[in-house]
Amino acid sequence: MQVVFWSPTAGQTGTTSSLAAAALMAAYRYDRKVLLMQTHYQNRDLEEILLGSGQKEEIYRDIGLDAILRLIRTGNLSESSNIQILIKDFILSLGRGGINLLPGTSKGYGKSLEEDMITYLPFIYRSLKDSYDIIFTDAVCGDNPVSRMLWREADILIVSINQNKRVLKECLLQYQFPLEKTVFLIGSYQNASVNNMKNLEKTYEELKGRLYAIPQHTAYMDAVSERRCQEFFLKGMAFKNRGNLSDFFHHVSKLTEMLIDKALDKGGLGLDS
Repeated sequence: MQVVFWSPTAGQTGTTSSLAAAALMAAYRYDRKVLLMQTHYQNRDLEEILLGSGQKEEIYRDIGLDAILRLIRTGNLSESSNIQILIKDFILSLGRGGINLLPGTSKGYGKSLEEDMITYLPFIYRSLKDSYDIIFTDAVCGDNPVSRMLWREADILIVSINQNKRVLKECLLQYQFPLEKTVFLIGSYQNASVNNMKNLEKTYEELKGRLYAIPQHTAYMDAVSERRCQEFFLKGMAFKNRGNLSDFFHHVSKLTEMLIDKALDKGGLGLDS
């Protein structure tokens, strides 16, 4: 199953941290084999929150999306290629829990790179889908052609939003989402806000039955900032019954269970359930 996380705006909705939380939960609690990848240009946020910020760029030189695209362009990788080549040579294992990472491109935006990604990413997904239970993709924010293609390819599209009504209204007016497979997710959710989940579902018909949230949790945000998300999840889940940490993991689990079950008709469960 392919799950795409996307946001209308950059740096306001916690898209990457929400994706990491759901992916780590799927791997660690539900024993799913998970692949994480991203399509941001010259951006290593996803890689850094999982591997740490001290990694040298050289470790990505012959792996990841750039290496696969290069192999496809030179005719050395086709539909008949052995999938194990991709897994062994270009994808990083993150250790415990069956979670892997396909690093994104180290290149800045260019029209030819954009065209390559639009042309070849569907082939890459087809090649990898039988090796993983869930492929999580962190897509470029905004009205980007690659992200538009990923919307079509996705089994589930997760639109990452916040509790700013102006931003949310503009998003719903500007974009026509494939609602039959779309979930809306509030990262760093604050239940005390007047724009809580119940009120937002009452205000916006598109959100009804499709709205999830990950509560704001300072320790997790610190882990994201300090690039130690895996450590946070492995330690935190061992003490999941402690106060607001339990609340945080409960709602990450709720989102992850929906993804695993593809139960889109069970959306809108909210933070009060």
